[in-house]
Amino acid sequence: MGDRSEWRDTSSGSPRTTDSEFSQKQKTFRAYMDHSMQCPDCDYGNRRCDVAQGIWEAWRALPR
Repeated sequence: MGDRSEWRDTSSGSPRTTDSEFSQKQKTFRAYMDHSMQCPDCDYGNRRCDVAQGIWEAWRALPR
């Protein structure tokens, strides 16, 4: 019976980045964002709790 076609990515976007490809600075910033969006004391990034402040300072201390 017929031809079996397979899905092909024809998007023009860039390929997805795997977690291992992220720099330490990117991972730390993502941890900060994840925390601040879920922590009730951070109020969605409008304030920083002690944990968020620690992550923020660690991110700032990393080289670019």
